[in-house]
Amino acid sequence: MNLNETKNFISSTKFNPSKKMGQNFLIDESFSKSLIDNIDFSDVDYIIEIGPGLGAITKFLSEKNISMTAIELDKRLQEGIKKNFPQINVINDDCLNIDYDSVFAKYKNPIIISNLPYSISTLMINKFLRISRINTMYCMLQKEVVERMKGKISTKQYNNFSISCQFYSNIDILKKVDRKLFFPIPEVDSLFIKIKKKEMIYDENFVKFLKLSFLQRRKTLINNLKNKYDTKLISNWLGQNKFSLNCRAEEINPNLFFNFYNSLINTR
Repeated sequence: MNLNETKNFISSTKFNPSKKMGQNFLIDESFSKSLIDNIDFSDVDYIIEIGPGLGAITKFLSEKNISMTAIELDKRLQEGIKKNFPQINVINDDCLNIDYDSVFAKYKNPIIISNLPYSISTLMINKFLRISRINTMYCMLQKEVVERMKGKISTKQYNNFSISCQFYSNIDILKKVDRKLFFPIPEVDSLFIKIKKKEMIYDENFVKFLKLSFLQRRKTLINNLKNKYDTKLISNWLGQNKFSLNCRAEEINPNLFFNFYNSLINTR
């Protein structure tokens, strides 16, 4: 839909876009198509679109002749997707509630494509990293979220979420998305990215360890971890790896953090 069509839909149906649900709709068809042109569909046997909204991207995905499911939480929008794209399976549910490994178990190479609202973006990305059967996710995210995902050591963007994303996946920025391409216009610009998992098993306990390490950002690692791990073991690892005893979590890169975690759990 273009801007006029989107405004007409909102007016005629008395639809009130929800800010909480991140309902900002793409209004430039050529740009929507350009997003799809950035996706690698080779060997893809199933598409899962999260948050199709008014179908701006759905329209071009449906032309790929690949089996597809759209997951839409808003019942009003779900009905529109069903009506306009009868060939697509539609699930009316929260994307965070879906058991992706079970629902899409029979497909060899399914991919996720989504436009995630700010309120659930980190939750859904963390969920994606835990899914065993889906290795690739394309998503449109607020620029701030992507900056945290790709955060560099010793910057304010670098945290436990950054490490999880970087340790378990490769993140590529495919396209910048100006806020003016949406209606209503959001407060920030977005980025369209590709998240491709690395070939490693997701360790839930490592992720919990990261969260604990960054629990109070201004505290040292020893102070954040001392209630659960032996401070002597922490000090020994820091010294062996040439870190100060006053080292904070933000000073350690993802691979070294995993080494740190393993050294503690294997010597407890």
